[in-house]
Amino acid sequence: HCAFDSFEGLSEPKGADTPESKSVWKWEKGDLSVGLEKTRKNLDRFSGVEYYKGWIPDRFDEVKDRRFAFVHIDVDLYEPTRDTLEFFYPRMVEGGIILCDDYGSEACPGARKACDEFIAEQPERRMIHIPTSQGYVVKR
Repeated sequence: HCAFDSFEGLSEPKGADTPESKSVWKWEKGDLSVGLEKTRKNLDRFSGVEYYKGWIPDRFDEVKDRRFAFVHIDVDLYEPTRDTLEFFYPRMVEGGIILCDDYGSEACPGARKACDEFIAEQPERRMIHIPTSQGYVVKR
């Protein structure tokens, strides 16, 4: 398991990350911050977790020679979602799943936009939106 995170919260949201509704929460830089030590403590019962502290995509090259069967994207914003898709999609095994945690969230329009734009150019053509507010694609 590879865990990529800034452990400093969100990066600066950009225009695509602004919700349409004024009543929906708007993210700010640093929101959702959980430190590395707390994360390690929360996950200490699981073996084999590798932590990559840093901003997406800065640390991705460290796993560029690996193949992946499951990628869970939970970065809330357009730019890191797009960067994650661009890096991991070509490294997915056939039948591998990419799950975007924020795909259906009104507070995360940038994540959905990044997924829709990226997947529209791939053989799968679209994400599958599920009732949990997530979206996924199975690599062909």
